[in-house]
Amino acid sequence: MSVLADPVRLGPLVARNRIVFPAHLTNAAVARLPTAAHAAYYGARAAGGAGLIITEEQSVDPADRPYEKLVDGTDPAVVPGYRAIAEAVHAHGALVLAQLGHNGGQSSSLYSRVPVDGADDEADPMFREVPRALSEHGLARLVAGFGVVAGHVAAGGLDGVEVQCSQASLIRQLPSSRALPFLLAVLAAVREAIGPDRVLGVRLQGDEGIPGGSTVDDAVRLAAAVEPHVDYVNTAVGVATRTLSLIEPPMGVPAGYAAHVPSAVRAAVSVPVIGVGRFTTPAQTLDAVRSGSCDLVGVVRGQIADPSFAAKALRGVRVRRCIGCNQECIARVGLDQRLGCAVNPSAGREAVSVDVTAPTRAISPSARVLVVGGGPAGLAAAVAAARCGHAVTLAERADALGGQLALAARAPERGELVHVVSDLAFEARELGVEVRLRTSIRAAEDADAVVLATGARPALPAWASGLARVVDVTDVLAGRVTPSGHVLVVDAGRSHAATSTAELLARRGASVTTLTSALVAAGALAPTLDRERWRRRAADLGIEEHTDRVVLGARPGPVLDVLAHLTGEVTPWPADWVVHAGPPTPVLPGTEVPELGVPVVRVGDCVAPRDLGAAIREGTAAGEGLRERSPRR
Repeated sequence: MSVLADPVRLGPLVARNRIVFPAHLTNAAVARLPTAAHAAYYGARAAGGAGLIITEEQSVDPADRPYEKLVDGTDPAVVPGYRAIAEAVHAHGALVLAQLGHNGGQSSSLYSRVPVDGADDEADPMFREVPRALSEHGLARLVAGFGVVAGHVAAGGLDGVEVQCSQASLIRQLPSSRALPFLLAVLAAVREAIGPDRVLGVRLQGDEGIPGGSTVDDAVRLAAAVEPHVDYVNTAVGVATRTLSLIEPPMGVPAGYAAHVPSAVRAAVSVPVIGVGRFTTPAQTLDAVRSGSCDLVGVVRGQIADPSFAAKALRGVRVRRCIGCNQECIARVGLDQRLGCAVNPSAGREAVSVDVTAPTRAISPSARVLVVGGGPAGLAAAVAAARCGHAVTLAERADALGGQLALAARAPERGELVHVVSDLAFEARELGVEVRLRTSIRAAEDADAVVLATGARPALPAWASGLARVVDVTDVLAGRVTPSGHVLVVDAGRSHAATSTAELLARRGASVTTLTSALVAAGALAPTLDRERWRRRAADLGIEEHTDRVVLGARPGPVLDVLAHLTGEVTPWPADWVVHAGPPTPVLPGTEVPELGVPVVRVGDCVAPRDLGAAIREGTAAGEGLRERSPRR
């Protein structure tokens, strides 16, 4: 791993290694100011070994506010927050820069109540506001704003600035005849404000992925033009509208998918180049540098999932992998909530020393803890309890760990779910957890505390009672049935279960139709950026999607009686097979909880159906809640 560990000079300063934590939204700001949560969040990644950390975007114009919690870098009150971030990162030997930007027409007046300023007067397809076209005087005002914020960054002790020219940037939106002069003026203003002893970088737009959009060649030309004025070049792909899934690619997109952009830029400039592209393992980051596609590797979600990713990468140690589910990071911030992580419940909560949601149990140190169930909630509980010093036994009645997650991983584009199971199982073994497979628990006399993570079982609706060839999605994924011919997939859960199973059957040659009572098909996939890719695959496979349809009943055949919401018409829908995807029913062990005689905590699906992030968060909280609170009697 020596290549990753090599220091890299960035103008006047040196990054200790080649792993970067690039800019991304956290929603941790309060009153548009950086907070202690920011300092703890970035400090944790510095402690985890990152060489360079770049903060989320700092606005250079108080009126530029596309989302509520964008930091207003023009406010002098940001300086103490910057200082706290700098101290938190420098304490662990990393460099930290602030990203500065203006979102142009990709903004909103919802929070600012001021008209949006843009490159022209055309409404953005996402925000749908008609902006005011910026005049030369308006652009000059923004140049001054970049200088003001850069001065605050320097006063706060950060190591420099990255100018955002990609994705949602005004600079990207400007026509080329105006963009380069404006960018050069911005770089000059920033350099004057930060002086020669701090780093100045730029993040350029690469391949937008849309007809008529910016290309790699455009990025190369712009990189060559700004090279004399910057200390490094960062790269990006996609735009925050039509190709958002290129910016934050979901599960199924391979590592290095964007390598063509930094590779081309690196061939044209002599300053260091940062490459991004969904790197989730140390081996992938090493390959990116060794292949010559970039000088430094940007790893965002990988370091959200495992704050010690960089240090582990340098030592060749296994990490807890990001799986690209986008549930707690992309989906949450898109809903104006704080950033989180499905596989790392502490992400975004580094400033909170103890999870106040964790149930407390009065047990002694090194207590005997029994975890019943080896799905994600049970595994997370076992790992957390073992980290607290308890002697943990995990009992799973099946012959393998993973529960429903292991089944879900068998579907197309969902294979990375199995990493959650293998990573947690690895950590459990490293911590000395005793795992017993094919074990049914009937009593708990040998335990001081019990965590029930017994999961849930499939539950077919009442209309399916007694009908042949009406099955649950888990029957398909487990291989217990092999539906063929014309298959109706009834999406009553509005999750990946229906769409993934529909795709699996279509790939096997079935003629597949999906039914949902929702207004849109696969709507739950939109917040995680999976829907666009799913719709393309569904179209290629000939999968038909029908919305506003409710199953009222069923007859042998099977034939479903389906209500069309919009018309009120009830129509028979015959099929060779019907596959149902709906909420499961919680499972509890045969022994009643009050008879166990020790503290008991239920987690995961045995409480109520959970998604992956909630299951791991709940299991972790339960395991941590078994710390000693008072002497056990």
